Amino acid sequence: MRLLPRWTQQEWMGDASCKGQTEHFFAPHGEQADAREVREAIARTICMSCPALLPCREYARCHREQGYWGAENDDQRLDARRSHSLRSVRAS
Repeated sequence: MRLLPRWTQQEWMGDASCKGQTEHFFAPHGEQADAREVREAIARTICMSCPALLPCREYARCHREQGYWGAENDDQRLDARRSHSLRSVRAS
């Protein structure tokens, strides 16, 4: 994964289905677990039909973004980074 410049407008962002719907992608302060599940289910539905899904996911992984990006939450991105690191170590 290559790092991109921090928070510059990316071409794929113009195609993102989530524009204007930040309430589904970023947790409010004090969000409870059941509310998070509902919010992320809505976000996942939006992401799965989005033409920008893959570049969004890659961007969030590279930049360690917070929130729900590319159909992944923070924990899922952390797991993906760990898995990538383990594969890299095993390959060397």
